[in-house]
This record gives sequence, structure tokens and C-alpha cells, in this order.
Amino acid sequence: MQIKSYLLDSPDYGRAARIWVYDQWEGLGHLERRGDEVVIEPFRKEAGSSALAKKVSEEGVRVADFKAALRHVDHHLKASRCVFLIQNISENREHDTGLLSALKAWAIDPQVIATGSVVFVVTSAVERVLDDFTRELVVIITVDPSSREERGRLILSTARELEVTVPDEQLTELVIATAGLNLHQLESILLETYFTEKRFSVGRIKVLKSELVKKSGVLEVTDPRATFEDIGGYQVIKDFIIRYIINVLSRPDRARKLGVPLPRGLLLFGPPGTGKSLFANALASEINLPFINFVTENIYSKWLGESGQNMKNAIRLAEKMSPAVVFVDEIDRFGKRSQAGDSASEETRRVFSQFLEWLGRPDREAIIVGTTNVPEHLDEAFTRTGRFDYKIPFLYPGQAARLDIMRVHLGIVGGSRPRVPLAQDEETLMNYLKERVVPKTVNFSCAELEEVVTRAKRSAFDRAAEAVGPEDFDGAVRSFRIDVRQRERAIRECLDQARRLTDDQAFLDDIQAEMEVGDRGDR
Repeated sequence: MQIKSYLLDSPDYGRAARIWVYDQWEGLGHLERRGDEVVIEPFRKEAGSSALAKKVSEEGVRVADFKAALRHVDHHLKASRCVFLIQNISENREHDTGLLSALKAWAIDPQVIATGSVVFVVTSAVERVLDDFTRELVVIITVDPSSREERGRLILSTARELEVTVPDEQLTELVIATAGLNLHQLESILLETYFTEKRFSVGRIKVLKSELVKKSGVLEVTDPRATFEDIGGYQVIKDFIIRYIINVLSRPDRARKLGVPLPRGLLLFGPPGTGKSLFANALASEINLPFINFVTENIYSKWLGESGQNMKNAIRLAEKMSPAVVFVDEIDRFGKRSQAGDSASEETRRVFSQFLEWLGRPDREAIIVGTTNVPEHLDEAFTRTGRFDYKIPFLYPGQAARLDIMRVHLGIVGGSRPRVPLAQDEETLMNYLKERVVPKTVNFSCAELEEVVTRAKRSAFDRAAEAVGPEDFDGAVRSFRIDVRQRERAIRECLDQARRLTDDQAFLDDIQAEMEVGDRGDR
């Protein structure tokens, strides 16, 4: 409805001889304003002069066939200044619609150009309606789903109709929470939330929005729940992120005054299971931003051209929901330039170029947090200065960090896990773990330390104990085996990449010291 009102009110288009409209379901008509209402008056073609034709329809015959509508409007576009609005066009083949042929002809027709006639095609997926050649002949305008002002007005008008009170503070929260939704989606979510809870619940709206975004197949929105308290160890990295990222983002005005750029990208790399994904989630929680997950496995498609379009849609939608933390797991899927010359490689290059361009955009609002286990697979253009603000290595935790991680999974610290009943007082058991168990977990990953705690709990359950004791941890750590040589090789490789990518030597030295690189322990 907005574009119809715009065409009628615009000084450029409102004075046109006629504004034609074609809708797949309504057929051909012309746009009129009756008072404050915008209506489409159906166009009826003369049925003919025979008695049978007059009997069939005295008022004429509506033009519902698209090709017939194109042929009829063609004459008017060439005869006088007209506007033709085409909407709700399905992805039918060209021989069923004739749209591409018509657009190609009108784009270069001297009569259409001389009259100043204009054709608008409204679609949610231009690449599925127009081919590459036709797209070169037309102007493509990407319309934002909704602006902050539009969402605010719709929320207030819906609230008035439902007699819901929305304070200014809640309105601001609702406007931010519904970023990325079009007005129809927003209204539907508001109504569903109201009829479910009799109010505009921000939590419920976030859930419904997440379900809508998930249908895209390329993005997922979650409410981050982990915090830095839920992460054991890694204090050097926590302090670094708090100092250079969280503090800057929480004081943007002061940062701008001093010319400090706001951080917009992090690359976390290291062996699997070292907590990179959890850190990304906790970062979003600490700075109170939505957590958007790039569903990397759904970006690539077997159909030619679809992978690039999936990436384009994902980037566009992520930006509309930003500021947000956009998490890209296994970012190396996008960060390597393909060398082959087939169509699949061309598609991979297109996706690579789109993502690389997004990383370098000065107006990007999304904070991209990428993780990879294989930073050596990333293209140099991807890791050079300016793409990511900070590139942070995640090594296997040192001795103190390993004890902290076990305390987190026992529910002693942090708030996301239930506290496990202990057979000894906390201080006694922690000393036992520190002296007898933790030294046997050298080069264990965070995920493996969690598994050690899980096995200890299972051991207590199997022996019908009421609490977890030292013997349970002894058995758990004895039963757990890792490939020591492989781990040492992984550490060396990670350190090599860290020296190549991390340009803050003092930070890297602190990480190595905390992780006690080289400590062997007593296995």
C-alpha cells in the first residue's frame, strides 16, 4: 500500500495520464484515490459487439491474463506518460508470462523513453523473476524491511487499538527487538503476543522473531545466555576483550571523541573444543546484543546462483537486525578463494567476494565473530589488517584454567549449571583436584574437561553414592585418553598461526604464560 500512495502523491508520477496496476490475483486495473482511500479500479475490456458477447458481459471483460495485460499496457506506455506497477508475480517461466521480453523491449523503446513512462516490478526475490541480462537494463532498488520510525509508529498504533500501555522505555526496547522485520511480520507478531499474554512481551516477541528468521534457513537468532562467569579460565582473553571491546562499545561517544574506532570484527582460532563458540555467545551477552548465528552449511547450494543469493540474503538480513553479534562458525568455509575454473568454483568465488566485501564495508553495523580450527586455510585478503579488529588464539587451558573449568561444570561458579553435591567440603575437594587430578589433564580441551566431570558424576551414580567424591574423579581421568603427540603438534601449529596473525606481542606472551605452553605434567 505504501508504494501505491507514493505513486499517487509523488510529483513525478502522480501527474501521469494513468497509473496501471497488475496483480496476479486481481488482474489489470488502474490506481485511484477516493478520499483518503487508495483503490484499484478493475479494468474491463470491451467484450465485443455481437449479441453473444453483450449477453456474456455488458460491463466488459476483466483482463486477468498477464500476457494480455502486458500487450494492453504496451500501447498506453508508448502513447502518453504512464506508470505501470506489477506486483505479486510468481516465479513462472518466461513463456508463461512474457515479462522479460516486455521489460527488455520497454527499456530501449524510443517511444517509451520519449513519453517518460515508468514500469515498477515489486518482488521479494528479483533474481528469481529477472535474468542477469534483464537486470543490467533496469534499476534495482532494495527496500528496507522497516525503519525504526515505522516500527515505532506501528507499535503505538497497534497498542492504541488493543488498549495496551507502552511506556517510552519499553517502546525503545520493542523497536530494537523487532529490527529486521517488515511491517506485516511486526504486526502479526504483536497480535500473536497480545492474544497469548495480553501484553507486548519482549521475550515472547524475540522468540517469535527467532522462529521467523529461522525459516530463512541461513540465519538463526538466539538470546545469549552465557556470560564470562560461565567460562572457566582464559582470564587473559577475558580481560583483553573487556578492555578493548566491551569497554569501547559501552562508551561509544567517548570512543568517537578520541577517534577510537568501534570494534566490528573478531577472529577466534585454535584447536577444536577450546571454547571459541562459547566466548562468542558470552560476548553478545556481556554487551547486551542479539546473537545471530550464520548457518554456514545452508549457504552453499547445489543449484547454480543460489549460493551467492543465499549469502546476499543472509548479509542483508543480518545488517537489518544489527547492531548484533553475528557468529560465523567455521568461517574458513567462506574465507578461502577457489582456484578451479568450473561453475561450482565460480559460485564459491562469488560467495567469498561477497563476504570479503561485507567485512570491509565502512558502514557495517554487525559485529562479526568468526571461528576456525584451521586459520591456515584462510585467504590472506581475509586476515589482513582491517578485516578483523583482533585475531585471538585459543590454546588448550593451563593448569589454573583447567581447575576453573571443572569448577564451572560442577556448578561452583557461574550461574548456568546446577551445583553438584560434593562428598567433601569445597576447599578440600578443590585442593585434591588441583594436586591429584588436574596435573593429569595436560592439553585436555575445555570440552574434554567437561566430559571428565560428567564421567565423575556417572561414577557416583553407578555406585549409588549421594555425592561426587575424589574416587570418582580419579576413575574418570584414568579412563580418559588423548593423543599426546597430536595435541603437542596442534599447539605448535596454533602458535605458528598466532605469531602470523596476532599483532599484539604482549597479548600473545600473556596467553602463552597463562596456558603454560610446554607444561607436560604427570600422565
